[in-house]
Amino acid sequence: MARSLGFANSVTGMLVRPGRTLHVWRRANLPAWRVLFGFTIPVLLGSVLLSGVAHEIIPQDAPLKARHLPVPYAVYSGLTQLLGVLAMAAAAHYLCRMYHGASRFGSALAAVSLALVPAWLANVVAALPWPYGAYTALALILYSVGLLYAAFAVVLGVRSGYRFSHLFMTLAFAASVAFVFGWLGAAFLP
Repeated sequence: MARSLGFANSVTGMLVRPGRTLHVWRRANLPAWRVLFGFTIPVLLGSVLLSGVAHEIIPQDAPLKARHLPVPYAVYSGLTQLLGVLAMAAAAHYLCRMYHGASRFGSALAAVSLALVPAWLANVVAALPWPYGAYTALALILYSVGLLYAAFAVVLGVRSGYRFSHLFMTLAFAASVAFVFGWLGAAFLP
């Protein structure tokens, strides 16, 4: 089982065989710090770094004055995404009891982190020229929302009649936290 929990196996598993990957992580029942430092932060950093490189290499339509400096924007983007993931995991965890599931914070963080793998890939794909990058990124983000629904069912055990409202409330809370932090943090971008 430890072999199937590997970093590369989990990332490719969420893109190719998400159901199997979610069941493996459910059985593993890892503590939050292992999920955060062993999976969430490395995938998020990889997404932010690859996105920054892709946006620098692939020609963009925006004028140079409209672009942000790469390093401050990467720090801002990484922190905003990390806060959004932690807010989503906290909301999923605390709402789980209300929606008749059983959760530990580590399980909620694993469910959210695994489901967001396609969305983090969308960061990189968004650098492709219009309309290919934008539409592919949108499709990957919508796929992540579908995976969140499945992850809450498999990893957190949210019952069938409560899954959509659990997903909606979790997304609403995480979006509001990320929006406020992103809005405040954008003031510090050069």
